[in-house]
Amino acid sequence: MEAELRRSPGTLAVLVVGTDAVIEALPARPIQVANACSALGFDLVVPLSWGDELVAVAALKALSTRATAPAVLCSCPVVRQRLLHAGNDLDASLIRVASPPVATARYLRELLGHRLGSLSFVGRCPDAHHEAYDRAWEPTELFAFLRERQIDLRAQPDVFVDRIPPDRRRFASLPGGCPSPELLWHRCNERVLVELDSRDTSIDLAQQLLTPAAVLVDAATAMGCSCSGVTHTTPGPAARIAAVSLEPPRSSAPVLADAADEDSASLVARVARPTESPAGPETAVEPGSRSRTRSSGRAPIAVTPPQALEAVDWFA
Repeated sequence: MEAELRRSPGTLAVLVVGTDAVIEALPARPIQVANACSALGFDLVVPLSWGDELVAVAALKALSTRATAPAVLCSCPVVRQRLLHAGNDLDASLIRVASPPVATARYLRELLGHRLGSLSFVGRCPDAHHEAYDRAWEPTELFAFLRERQIDLRAQPDVFVDRIPPDRRRFASLPGGCPSPELLWHRCNERVLVELDSRDTSIDLAQQLLTPAAVLVDAATAMGCSCSGVTHTTPGPAARIAAVSLEPPRSSAPVLADAADEDSASLVARVARPTESPAGPETAVEPGSRSRTRSSGRAPIAVTPPQALEAVDWFA
């Protein structure tokens, strides 16, 4: 971890905290986790809900142009592997978008550009080892490092004292990047969210795909998605309940760039594109890169407004 905190003068060491890491830190609260990571030397500690929002908006956009046939969200790498290991029979039903960790990393690289010195992740999502991150740790590794540095999680303040924090609210998403049921209904022709919650996911999924109803099937918690909050103590549907219980009240307005705006939609498409390019017109989005900036010259609209970030001494 020492290497990730060494960076060029004037650049930032940024840490993205996975939803499962927040749950495993209990009884320490999420803000205490962020303050502890700041005490380690990270300049900016970002919640994974940023990526959840990006993924949810991309999924809503793809679904809004689809017919009313059942669809399956395919964002989590664990779900992706389970659904596709036997072939491509489900391709026509899948909504493929990047996982929240990958979307968050791409977004931060676009947002911060040359000001980003290092980008790290803590959590168990396999996609955290994507090339967009410089380093990824499991929660136990981070907690061990905190103990080594004699930083007590539960002794940290439960408020932000000397900095403007990233906004942890949600508008479009559930933990793991699934669209909220309300937006799914209103923006996608009254489509209904179905969260699988049994161990017989293959049977349940087959039944949902045979229904004539307009549904979006999400198997993330049933299949063990850590970004949804699944840990050894919070399996299945209880994972999202646990994660949401630790978050601020839901926002009544978008907390990320609004995908209705043409320029913002381009940004969402770039950062939420699938890691592997699948067939299908809804996923034929413009490829991006780690160093790309927006052609309009406008700064991306982040959960934490750029003007708030730039008011901090790190950018002097």
